[in-house]
Amino acid sequence: MRARGYLLGMVVVLLVATLLRLAGFGDVPPGLYHDEAFHGLDALDILQGDLSFYFPANNGREPLFIYLVALSVRLLGKSPFALRLVSPFAGLLTVAVTAAVGRALFSRRVGLLAAAVLAVTLWHVHLSRVGFRAILLPLFTALAIWQGALGVRESVSTQSKGRQWRHWVAAGVFYGLSFYTYTAARSTPFALAAFGAYIVLAQSPNFQTPNSKLQAPIFRRLCRSIGLAALAALLTVAPLVVYTVGHSDQVLGRLGQVSILNPAINGGDLWSTLGAHTLHTLGMFFVRGDRIWRHNVPWRPIFDPLLGAAFIVGLLVALRRVRREPAASFVLIWTAAMSLPTLLAEDAPHFLRSVGMLPVVVFLPALGLDWLADRLSLPSLRSGESGKRHFSFLICHLFILVFPLLFGLASTARAYLSEYARAPMAGYWFEQGAVGLAGRVNAFLGTGWDGERMVHGKPGDQRAFIDPGLWEEWPQVRFLVAAQEAVTVGLEGGPRDGPAAVFVWPYGEWERASLFLRGLVPAPAELSVEEGPLSQGDRDAEPYRTYLAFFGAPADPAAPKMARFSEGVELLGVQVTRMDVDTSPSGEENKESVRVRLRWRATAPLAEDYTVFLHYLRDGERIAQADSRPAGGHYPTAAWRPGDVIDDDHYVPGVGAPLPGHDVLLFGLWQPESGVTLSLLDEAGNPVGDWLEVPVDGLLELDR
Repeated sequence: MRARGYLLGMVVVLLVATLLRLAGFGDVPPGLYHDEAFHGLDALDILQGDLSFYFPANNGREPLFIYLVALSVRLLGKSPFALRLVSPFAGLLTVAVTAAVGRALFSRRVGLLAAAVLAVTLWHVHLSRVGFRAILLPLFTALAIWQGALGVRESVSTQSKGRQWRHWVAAGVFYGLSFYTYTAARSTPFALAAFGAYIVLAQSPNFQTPNSKLQAPIFRRLCRSIGLAALAALLTVAPLVVYTVGHSDQVLGRLGQVSILNPAINGGDLWSTLGAHTLHTLGMFFVRGDRIWRHNVPWRPIFDPLLGAAFIVGLLVALRRVRREPAASFVLIWTAAMSLPTLLAEDAPHFLRSVGMLPVVVFLPALGLDWLADRLSLPSLRSGESGKRHFSFLICHLFILVFPLLFGLASTARAYLSEYARAPMAGYWFEQGAVGLAGRVNAFLGTGWDGERMVHGKPGDQRAFIDPGLWEEWPQVRFLVAAQEAVTVGLEGGPRDGPAAVFVWPYGEWERASLFLRGLVPAPAELSVEEGPLSQGDRDAEPYRTYLAFFGAPADPAAPKMARFSEGVELLGVQVTRMDVDTSPSGEENKESVRVRLRWRATAPLAEDYTVFLHYLRDGERIAQADSRPAGGHYPTAAWRPGDVIDDDHYVPGVGAPLPGHDVLLFGLWQPESGVTLSLLDEAGNPVGDWLEVPVDGLLELDR
C-alpha cells in the first residue's frame, strides 16, 4: 500500500472515529455512574493538593485517569462533560496508535484495517464516551507494543545505527505506565512471558521455522534491549509497587471478591463455573457479549456478523502463520492471555476486565480482510491483463475491504446512537436520577452544572437542605453540587428570609421535610413540590423516584387573583406545558402529556382535605383527566397556611400537542368521600358554579 493511500485512509478512519465518539457527547450515554463520580471526587482532592499513587475508595483505583480528569475539571468545572472528556481523546489516540502498531508488525494495509475495525467497534466507541479508567489501558498497551515492535525491527536490522535503545526505553516506560491505568494490566506479564517462551522455542532446532530464527549476535542484542525495556518498566512502576507492598489489602483485595475461586461466585462448583466462563468468553467475539448496560449494548458481541466472519478468517490465518511469523503468534497469545481477567472472574464475559485485548484483537479481523483481498487480487495480478477485467477485480478488492467496515459503522451507529441512546435502562444503569438530583440542586442555587449547561453565578441567599441518605448514597451529588457552602446535609436550621429547598428520600418520612420547609420560610410563602426522575438499580424489580424536592420562597401578598372559590381558596394562575417526555412511576414513557400548573392561595385555614378534579376538553369533549390531591398529595389543603401560595402540578396524559381555540381546562376542588364541592364565586362572593373553565389559549409555555 502506498504512503499516500495510507495517509488518506487514516484521515477517513480518524474522521469516522471522531464522529462516532463525539456525536451527542454528553447526552449518550445519559447520567453518570458512581464509579465515574468517584473519579471526580478524587480529582477534586488532587486539585486540593492530595496526591497519591493509588486511590483506595470504591474498591481501589489506579491513578492515571484520575489525574487527567483533574486537569479537565480544573479547566471546565464540575460536570459530566468535563469528567468524561478524557475518554474520547484517549480513544482517538488509541485508533491512531493501533494503525502504527499494525504497520510495525505487519504492513500499512493491515494497520489501516485494524484502526478502521477499532474505529467502528461499538465496545471501544462506548468506552470512549464514558468516564471509566479502563479506556487508558488499550492506549498504553498499543503504545508499548508499537515502540517494542520498532525496537525489534531496529535490533534485528543489519543496517541498525544503534539507536534502537530509544524505542526500548519508550516501550518500557509506556508498559510501566499501563499499570497505572486499570487493574487488567496485571495480566499482561503472563502474555509477555508466554510470548517470550515462544521466541525461545523458535530458536530450538525442533521448531523447524527458519524464518523465525535469529542469528546469535542479533539474538543477544535483542535480549539486552529487552532487558533495557524491562528496567525502564520496573523504574516506572516502582512507586506503585512500593505502595502495593504497604497497602496490599487496598490494591489486591478486589481480586478475591470477584474471582471464580471465591465460593460465593462459583457456588461450590469451581470446574463447572470455569467451563461455563470459558464458553462465554469464547462466545464474546461474535456470539454474545457483555450483558451489563454500562459496558455494552446488552449481549452484543464484540464484532458484528461481517466483522465476526472476518475475525474467524483472521484467526485461521494467524494460526497458520504461528510457526513462521512471530507477529501473528503475538496477536494470538496476547488475545488469549488478556481474556483471563474476564474468564477467571464473575459475570463473564465482562468487557471492562477484558479491555486489555482491545488494541490487539482487532488485528484478527484485519488479517482476515487482508487475506481475502489478497486472494481476490491474485488472479488479476497473475493474468497480467488490464482493462475491464483488471478494473472489476479492483472494485471487488475494495468491496471486500470497505463493505464490512461500512456495515460495522452502520451497525454501531444504529445500535448505539439510536436504540441504546433512547433506552430508559441506559439512564437507569448510569444512575441518571442521581445526576438529575445534583443538577436540580445547582439550578436552585443558580451556580454549577444545572443538568444542561454550566451556570456561572453565585447562590445568593438560597439554601439547599439534602437528606443525609441521598448525600451519602450518591457520590454524583457530592461531586457535581457546586456551591457546597450553601448546602446543609440534614434537616437542621431555623427561619430564614431567602428561598429554601429540601431534597429528601420520597419513601421515608417526607412529611417531616414539608413541615421543616414551612418552618424555614414563614408565611406568606410560595411552596412547590417536585418529584425527581426515576432510578432503577441492577437488582431492583421496578423503577423508583430518586428524590422528592420541596421549594419555598417569600410570596407576594399583593399578587392578583384569577378566580375565587368558597372556603377562602383563590386561584392565582394557570400554566400549561407540553412535556417532551413524561415518565410514569412504572417507568413507561408518555410523549403526549401536558403539565398543568395551578397556583392556589389560601386566605383562611381549611378544615378539610380537598382533591382537585381536572378535565381536559377538546371541542367540548373530555379527552383526558388528571385528578389528585394538591401537589401530588404532598401539600394537603388542611395544611395550607393563610397567605401561602401552592404550586400544584398535574400531568395529563394522552393530550398530544395542545390546540388553541379548541382546548379548554375544567377544574375545581371536591371531597371524594362526601361529594362536597367548593363553589366558584363571583366578585360579590355569590356561588356561580362548581368548576372553572379556562381556555388553553395564552396559557402555553414552550415545550420541554
